Amino acid sequence: MDLSPFVSPDPAVRRDGWSPERKLRFLDHLAARGNVRAACAAVGMTREAAYALRRRDGLFARGWAAALLLAREASVDVLADRAIEGIEEKVYYRGELIDTRRKYDTRLLLAHINRLDRQVEEAPGGAAEDAARFDEILACIGGAEGPEELQVDEEPLPLARDAALDMAADEAIAEVEEAWTERAAAHEHGELPDEEYAQYRAERGAATARARAEAGMRWDAWFARACETVDTLLGRPGDRELSPGTVSEVSSSSGAATAVGPDGRRYAYA
Repeated sequence: MDLSPFVSPDPAVRRDGWSPERKLRFLDHLAARGNVRAACAAVGMTREAAYALRRRDGLFARGWAAALLLAREASVDVLADRAIEGIEEKVYYRGELIDTRRKYDTRLLLAHINRLDRQVEEAPGGAAEDAARFDEILACIGGAEGPEELQVDEEPLPLARDAALDMAADEAIAEVEEAWTERAAAHEHGELPDEEYAQYRAERGAATARARAEAGMRWDAWFARACETVDTLLGRPGDRELSPGTVSEVSSSSGAATAVGPDGRRYAYA
């Protein structure tokens, strides 16, 4: 029996019309404006459909809460500009433009910020952390899969960078300690002589530094792919710059895109 008439031609598009790209565009617009109605209009969906998806999709709901927090920050920036620069208004007389003037009125924007404040307060816990990882959330919604070693339980996002580095360091320390515990057992009282203990400490430090550097490179590679996914789906490829927050001392042979910054240090693209 031919079931092709009943199969969606694009499995990435849900039956309710929310494709990954549409979700990303909605959240991106919401993060810039903080206006649900405008974000819905930007992607051709109703407010009812957006709220229904938020109830059903946990990661989308987290992105929504993070977007409102980012929108509040953006609104504060606009408010600061308007407070200093004012808003230019055109002055007409009998239908003709005769002049312009500066108007300093931020009451509506203040009301909007107050509204966003209330929404942020009502948002689920962790919204601030999710706001800092907004591009990662968008990437996961868009279909980018994080490295398997960075996935924890049912959490849809990979481990954050610091947590990934800490986990790699702990694993490296455990391996070194296991090897040296066997050596210590061969000595009287199961203790290492001072010289060997110093060697153990040096090996542990080197292993930790190496593990953290390699984990940082792997995480940076994931983040670069995540940002590329988001930029491609939103139609803005190539607008990422080098991020000095993702320094790595490992060779680019591990697969991450790297470059030397103006200060001479090697950076991973983010």
